[in-house]
Amino acid sequence: MTAGTVPAMLLQVAAEHGKREALVDGRLRMDHAQVLHRAAVVAARLRSLGVEPGDRVAILLPNGWHFAVGYFGAQLAGAITVLVNTRFTGPEIEQVLTDSGAVLVLTDDTLGARIPPALALRIVPVTAVTAAPDPTDAQVDPVDLPGHRRHPEDIAQLLYTSGTTGRPKGAMQTHGNLLVNARTVRENLGAAPGERTLIAAPMFHATGTASQLIGFVSAGACCVFTPTFHAETAVELMADERITVFAGVAAMLRLILLKAEDTAADLSDLRLFVLGGAPVPESFPAEIAERLPGLTLGNVWGLTEATSIVTYTDGAGYAAHPWSVGKPVRDVEVAVSVRDTPPRDLCDTVGELCVRGPNVTAGYWGDPEATAATYVDGWLHTGDIGSIDADGFVRILDRSKDMIIRGGENIYSLEVENALGTHPDVADVAVVGIPDLLFDERVLAVVVPRPGAAPSRDDLRAHAATRLADYKLPAEFRFVPELPRNSSGKVLKNRLAEDTVRLA
Repeated sequence: MTAGTVPAMLLQVAAEHGKREALVDGRLRMDHAQVLHRAAVVAARLRSLGVEPGDRVAILLPNGWHFAVGYFGAQLAGAITVLVNTRFTGPEIEQVLTDSGAVLVLTDDTLGARIPPALALRIVPVTAVTAAPDPTDAQVDPVDLPGHRRHPEDIAQLLYTSGTTGRPKGAMQTHGNLLVNARTVRENLGAAPGERTLIAAPMFHATGTASQLIGFVSAGACCVFTPTFHAETAVELMADERITVFAGVAAMLRLILLKAEDTAADLSDLRLFVLGGAPVPESFPAEIAERLPGLTLGNVWGLTEATSIVTYTDGAGYAAHPWSVGKPVRDVEVAVSVRDTPPRDLCDTVGELCVRGPNVTAGYWGDPEATAATYVDGWLHTGDIGSIDADGFVRILDRSKDMIIRGGENIYSLEVENALGTHPDVADVAVVGIPDLLFDERVLAVVVPRPGAAPSRDDLRAHAATRLADYKLPAEFRFVPELPRNSSGKVLKNRLAEDTVRLA
């Protein structure tokens, strides 16, 4: 793959793999040549609506072929795509559209109804631009479209951070960022002609669009869509569409295993399940190896501000280092910053993990202060606390904002979650800090019991005490049927802490 921009990539893939299946959405199937043709028509229609190169075109749509063709069409038109979270409320949508300066939004009737009518932008039903070409459409040569005059350093899309710690910020992902990440997907996940991935991750996040859609299309592979994740539907699609690669959080795989009547048969084509977006219990690789010995399990650490993938491990490497999110991928460096010192190559030293490489994005749209605070001297300061061992394996201990400080001692919530997660009666667990008058914070464990189990507080605390120092042990427990998560699968720990304080 020699292309330097998304439009150039589409042209190259259509030339090399035009007749291979590219997109599947229900009964609709498109090959790569058809995707390029339909996207070119979308680009021409957007141009007729006044879209100029560099304009921001927002996409507020569920997963599906309309999203993909609308996205690629906007790229061929030379626009900067703004991917809008479909779970946002009207005020949140307004904030993203206003912040990005979007001139047009592609949406459907349901989601479009949430857009505040006072906004000064054009709201376009996606079906108006993705409809099949008709005699009124001029013949469009994709090479003549302005997207082919974009450069690798130009901004391709804005992905807004999940906003769990404050106002969402638009990470500026360049064409070069996206294609470097696509290369990582090909090299590490094995995306290649004939491979098939099921996109259940929301496409307004990096996994769905940057890694799966762009990554697999760049390889001449096939993307199958499902609007939202439901275990029963996912199992059916994996079987019917012979899915080879799936990306999601550990909770998804657990649900799939519960729903698959004959797991070995239903998932016979699935060779790789990539975990990311949420912490993974250290016991998970061994558990999956026992239940699905033919499946390779991968673990990835990524960030929106690093386009998607930073580190990766799978198979035997992951089994040997179940605590790790892997090693940095090609051309990417990870270093440690301790107490705001410049990032350094520090072995087994806990600090803030920092990232440098061609995957690091160009900063935050229209926010020079946040950019200056996060992107320092070429390094992305991630806010994740972790360490790197002598072999280069990275360990994530916590988000800096999730770290619990009890009486001056640092407690990493993931360490406590891993200890509790090994208890046979625990299906899921999240650990947060809550206010304490004497020690500033105390440890709260929010536990989802396994079906039919009723673990006691004393039993869980005693179990954790075999693995943790006494000051790390939870002082309180709450039992809930499920943990609140955002659309990318991350546990909303701020909500857990707020709910506990409110109920106290």
